[in-house]
Amino acid sequence: MAIDSRADAEAPKQYRCGIYINRINEFDVKKGTATVDFWYWLISSDSSASLKNLELSNGTMESVGEVITQKENGLYYVSSRYIAQVQCALDMKKFPFDQQDIVLSFEDSDLTSDQMVFVPDTDNSGIDPAFRLNEWKFVGITYQTGAHHYPSSFGYLDIPSGQGSDYSQFNVIVTLTREGSVFQKLFKYFWAVIVSVIVGLFALLIRVCDLDGRFGMAVGALFANVGCSFLLSDKLPESPCVSTAEWVSYISLGFIMVFLVESIISLAIYNRNHMVFSKRLDWGTFIASIIAYLGMWFFI
Repeated sequence: MAIDSRADAEAPKQYRCGIYINRINEFDVKKGTATVDFWYWLISSDSSASLKNLELSNGTMESVGEVITQKENGLYYVSSRYIAQVQCALDMKKFPFDQQDIVLSFEDSDLTSDQMVFVPDTDNSGIDPAFRLNEWKFVGITYQTGAHHYPSSFGYLDIPSGQGSDYSQFNVIVTLTREGSVFQKLFKYFWAVIVSVIVGLFALLIRVCDLDGRFGMAVGALFANVGCSFLLSDKLPESPCVSTAEWVSYISLGFIMVFLVESIISLAIYNRNHMVFSKRLDWGTFIASIIAYLGMWFFI
């Protein structure tokens, strides 16, 4: 980034900036990237206003058309269409009930914050109402401006060491949420996990002396749950946090393990000729597990 050494006494120039998003061509949650097609413009009384130093600090962008310029009533207008590849900071804790932001952070690579400031043209900015994206629904768009501090001089000799540098930033935040009602998401992402728990649960109603059938159902439910966990993980990026879907899968796996352990204990009791107590233990675990598993969903 080049530093323009102008008089500090000069008031920062105002660049009225706007953006109109044509579409989001791709939103890859696994990679944490988005491809955005948009128009960007600047309006200023400064005749030197241009887009040649415009950069996207959280990604890359490429102009796909000619730069349009216009002058009227002492104001200079310049605009162009871009395709941007944006790196997104995603929060997957509530997956699949999550809401995600695609942020475009614009800066001028030449002028520091004491030389120019962005003023959002909110009246003309927005997103095409015809925009559609598979699985995602548009919620809203917000605009933020301010100075972004870099704790570096980027090696320039005219900046004191350790002082850092500040650049004006224009942030465009597009908020998306997953399509579908709560029940649709429950069915799409959790139905197989729920079925595996139901299978393991009803294994408790098989007589403990029918060892093959009882343990076969529980072990089958265990493998089905693990398979579902791998499928869910494949939809998620690498992250230290545990999503809602993963919590459900882990807790469901824990319930199935309880069913297996209870079957072993019940069998041991049955072999000691305590048939009645063994049956009561099976039914008690069955009812308690239903209540506990249903209760888990109220905390999600």
